[in-house]
Amino acid sequence: MHTRSETNWLDVSRSRDGTFVIRDYGRLGQIASELVRPGHQHPTLSVFLGKKTKDIALQSIFPQNNIRRTKPRASIGLRYDMITVDSDNPILFADGDLSTDRDHHDPMPGVHDYSVTWDHSIDALKLIYACLLFLFSDCVCIFADDYPNLLTVAEFLVVCTRFRPASGLPEAIRPRVLVVLQNDPGNAMIDKFHEKLREVDSASFSGSFYSVNLFYLGQAYSESTRYDSLRTWIKIQTNNIQAARREKWVWWNILHLKALFLSAIRQFTSDDPPQFDIVKASREANPVTTGLSSHISHFLELGVQEGCLLEILLSAIASALLMDHYTPEMILLDPKAVFQTLYRSSIVQAFRNYRGPAFSRPLAIIVYDLERDFVRQFHSLVDRGLASVDHRREQLLSMNYELGRLQSDRICLYCLVRTAQHALPCCHNICDVCPQLFGTPVSSAEYQFTLSSCLLCNSQAKFVVDVLPPTMNPTILAIDGGGVRGGIPLEYMIMVQESLGPGCQLRDLIDLAIGSSSGTGGLLVLGLIGMEWDVSLCSEKFDFLARRIFRERRQPVVSRLLHAILGQDSLLGNIPKWLSWFLHDSCYDPRLFDTTLQDAFSRYKRIFDPACGTSHPTLQSKPKFGVVAASIAKDTRSFIFGNFNAVDWFSKGYDYELFRAETRDTEPLMWEVARATAAAPFFFSTAHLRDIGSFQDGGLQDNFAAGIASRLYRRIWPSKNGIARLISLGTGDTGPSSERSPHFRHVFRDGFLRRGFDAFMANLGAASKWRLLVEQLNSAVRPDYIRMDVSLNDMACTIDNVEAMDDYRNLVILQPGSAKQAREAATALLVARFYFALDHHVEETFSETLTWCHGTIRCKGPAKPIVNALRQLHPETIEFTTDSESLVKFGGLGDICLTCGRYKKHVALLLRHPAEEKNIYLRIGRHQKWRISGFPASVQSLDTIQRLGDHPFGRPDHGRPSIGPCDSCDSQPSRFRGLRRKRTSSISAEDMGGKRVCIVG
Repeated sequence: MHTRSETNWLDVSRSRDGTFVIRDYGRLGQIASELVRPGHQHPTLSVFLGKKTKDIALQSIFPQNNIRRTKPRASIGLRYDMITVDSDNPILFADGDLSTDRDHHDPMPGVHDYSVTWDHSIDALKLIYACLLFLFSDCVCIFADDYPNLLTVAEFLVVCTRFRPASGLPEAIRPRVLVVLQNDPGNAMIDKFHEKLREVDSASFSGSFYSVNLFYLGQAYSESTRYDSLRTWIKIQTNNIQAARREKWVWWNILHLKALFLSAIRQFTSDDPPQFDIVKASREANPVTTGLSSHISHFLELGVQEGCLLEILLSAIASALLMDHYTPEMILLDPKAVFQTLYRSSIVQAFRNYRGPAFSRPLAIIVYDLERDFVRQFHSLVDRGLASVDHRREQLLSMNYELGRLQSDRICLYCLVRTAQHALPCCHNICDVCPQLFGTPVSSAEYQFTLSSCLLCNSQAKFVVDVLPPTMNPTILAIDGGGVRGGIPLEYMIMVQESLGPGCQLRDLIDLAIGSSSGTGGLLVLGLIGMEWDVSLCSEKFDFLARRIFRERRQPVVSRLLHAILGQDSLLGNIPKWLSWFLHDSCYDPRLFDTTLQDAFSRYKRIFDPACGTSHPTLQSKPKFGVVAASIAKDTRSFIFGNFNAVDWFSKGYDYELFRAETRDTEPLMWEVARATAAAPFFFSTAHLRDIGSFQDGGLQDNFAAGIASRLYRRIWPSKNGIARLISLGTGDTGPSSERSPHFRHVFRDGFLRRGFDAFMANLGAASKWRLLVEQLNSAVRPDYIRMDVSLNDMACTIDNVEAMDDYRNLVILQPGSAKQAREAATALLVARFYFALDHHVEETFSETLTWCHGTIRCKGPAKPIVNALRQLHPETIEFTTDSESLVKFGGLGDICLTCGRYKKHVALLLRHPAEEKNIYLRIGRHQKWRISGFPASVQSLDTIQRLGDHPFGRPDHGRPSIGPCDSCDSQPSRFRGLRRKRTSSISAEDMGGKRVCIVG
């Protein structure tokens, strides 16, 4: 039997705490799912208000609908016309009353309640009509005979118009109101009706309605004839308003309508509802970049500096903004309204922040010219049927004779709205999204894109961009500083690499590496990621650098003579040496230091250069890396030099500064950055970076690399919900001191030099900071944070004693359990390269029945070496599991596609609800298990991150593929996947009645 609640749409009810709520039964979304081509069907919506007469009229106007059996129990119902449901313009009709005297019950599953603050339910119902339904309606038919008199209808219309205008939509597409009567009520009543309407000024009235007309059915005609004329009037008016929507660029499909209505109801029920703006509503899921004004002003400064014409710069900005807004699914809104609503304020602010030579034209004229160009380009791409991405490509290619001269290491010049993250061989840079828009996905790897040429300069060098998948969290390597004590983290790295085997390189498992202080962390990160050394070469280079740099402290000739005459322990012989150290600001020769670093890190390689040498046929982007240095200003701050940008690079509200030069030529050289991060006070003089400033050892501010890395990654990947792994490598723990503070200061032993030196050395220890970091974590994710360090026991804490380097290494080798810890760290890194991706959108379920969701476990990076390394480490049984069940066995190389070489494992998760938090692990044997990347997370959150659900206004990637096609992978069905039949108009809610179907895989 058919359930009448199927057509319920909106209601006003009381919640358990006595407050009023607007109850949405989700009917509009249900209809959207039942239409056969929802993305290409542009519905009309008519609202019918009344009681018995209204029901009789609906039966005649929509004869194919069973009006009586599908009558809603809610105050407002929603149905579609069975005749036009498959057409390009299906007719939707809502019907209800002006009063709510129905019984209300607790909400059923699938019903959403929105709290409101009004005192009376009738007023709330009128508000729903005025500010929600009429906002999206074409025609409003009010059957006056169902109410006491015509004045009641007029009072209702006056109430509607006295609310603020519902939107800034054009007047031509506001609803046409038709007041339906059986017979002419007489001139006196009609005059009172119009007199009541004139209480509202014309501006307020036109803000709500396009027109109000009286319509007489007439008793002399048959019922069918009377309602035929009403049907004809409604059809004419809906056709007119649909034509007006197309003309005014407000022509939405059913998916747009659903999303706009949900946005309107959320805004309507907020504490201080603003005027509803359809343009802003279309960008709720993909808001305009916060720092757009900073990006545009930077672009203008670069363009003017390189002598580009202002018209060229404005045209480039216009096409970039078009690509930002008009994704393929976006409703084609009026471009003038789009520009003024979304971009104008940022453009004005950009020109105000502009620091270059003054323009000859006033600001208002420049902004007007940009708006006009934006509108012109919009109409051009619409007339040609061109996608905005392809239009942007054409624009860049046509203007690269001028734009090719521009270089920026801060913003992506392809889109202008995102930050530069990858350095191209031609000295231009690109963000994480534009490779997907303008490149080709690599078939042999996940989320890699090939750019065959540069659109800005026509450079033909191929470049592969590696991007972190949406559902994968970053793996971070953080190395503390400690001078020659760097042998400790190096030995751990060697042991981890030995566990991985020769075929899987440690750097291929890292997404972000941060190093700090006194040479060790910074130099190792620069070598491992920046120079692409393997771990054994890092070890060799580090030993060579340390032994050469710390070979001998500075000793003037006078000091040598005095020591020769008076003996090596002579205080008088040390005085010239100490004076020399003081005057040179270091006890080691900085020229030798500079030369040694130049030999190791190249004299010409810059911090933001692409990976691989120029002889390599295909260059590839590197993992992100950064090293920490400290300014020598009075207000000492940490500076991070790296090959990435923060999303909010323009923000100043942080306790550190992420340095980024404006162009590639002004980026610091690799050896200069190494010099800056290793310039420990007393040991070395400060490092001067040309046009940047002078810097010293980063350990003075942030020697605990994991601490700054855990703060920094959120600025690089703000959408990530956490870290997959954080491997923190220490340089030795001195342990808590048992020495008590003395009661008095010894004149010589407790001088300020000794105290300052001891304080600096104590700052190298980070064990207490690690404990504090872990204590602040949720207990569920603590296993993902791994600290590898060793106790120094009674060894001296020094950073320049090269004779102790082997002893420091031996501490790691001889420490019980260090090999096991390295093996576990290697396993944790390997497992963190696996991530889960949903196959399809997961619909929210409201029954108590368990349901399945289907997806695939994938592998980021070189799949075969990773799988091989994992199998070599653990030849025993390995399987994917959740917290409560086994999913599927790990098949090793058998899970890798022979055609494309990618790893792909189908799994199915059993869910109580999509919001339920889940974990997926790789379990080895019976007890050991490691979480794969991206978890803990709910399937609902993964669905949102992947943007699989309804995104009627498009996605930032414009729906471009993220993975290359593979005939083998694409044709292989999941053995778990159940079939879910989509409803069509022929199998509708109104035909099926109250049956509930649950299909599981």
